Amino acid sequence: MHNLIRFIKLNQFLLLFILIEGFSITLLLQNNSFQAAKTVEFSTQYTSAFYNSSSSFSDYLELKEINDYLITENAKLHSITNNIEYFTDSLLIQNKNYNYIPTKVINNSVNKRNNFITLNKGSKSGIKNGMGVITNEGVIGVVHSVSKNYSLVLSLLHKKAATGIFLKKNMHTGILKWQGFDYRTAVINDLPVHIPLNKGDTIITNSYSNIYPEGVNIGTIANFKKNSDDGFYTINISLFEDFNNLKYVYVVNSTQSEEQLKLEQLMKHE
Repeated sequence: MHNLIRFIKLNQFLLLFILIEGFSITLLLQNNSFQAAKTVEFSTQYTSAFYNSSSSFSDYLELKEINDYLITENAKLHSITNNIEYFTDSLLIQNKNYNYIPTKVINNSVNKRNNFITLNKGSKSGIKNGMGVITNEGVIGVVHSVSKNYSLVLSLLHKKAATGIFLKKNMHTGILKWQGFDYRTAVINDLPVHIPLNKGDTIITNSYSNIYPEGVNIGTIANFKKNSDDGFYTINISLFEDFNNLKYVYVVNSTQSEEQLKLEQLMKHE
């Protein structure tokens, strides 16, 4: 304890400078979105290399589990390929206007208010900002920043994440958000109370965005209540995907998104 106090006294001006400098940088990033985005992009490139090395070591220890996963996925693909006439409802067949880039999760968080996911592929593999990220179980998030070999994903578990949804049984649409409490649950607050709901109803992605294909599973209704003050439900959704156990994901890209965006931009200028 004596040595610590002596160290602080000897270096008090340096420590004060570091403290003020850190505070200044924090204020700069909080109030300037451009600098914040560039900082995230820069840090992604270098911290991701560490996460990738750590992930590779973990992979070595989990080879059997990884092989089992790959075998299962391979079996699913073979089933679709060999019995294509019986799989007309398959997500991959329905959404042939999307490209799917398989990637591995090398860093992930679920216990923060704003969570991010790091992937082991980047611009070299064709990944760009704004692309959607999904798994076989559901929606994961949107690509936020990209370096040559890595991508940073804004997770569904983020206060800025908002996902357009359909209530599968009747195709009513709404917005799914995360309240910041439980990584297994999200909320919908904009479905009117005249829409019939039941526990267990399935929620899927809607067709109004070029980020995700239509029909990607998200979760089921866990419970709901009517809000008499605004005429809408508060609906708790139990997510299909376990965000605390993410290993492999697909980055999806609409092959027609550029055409759609150009057309919509023309309409905005009229």
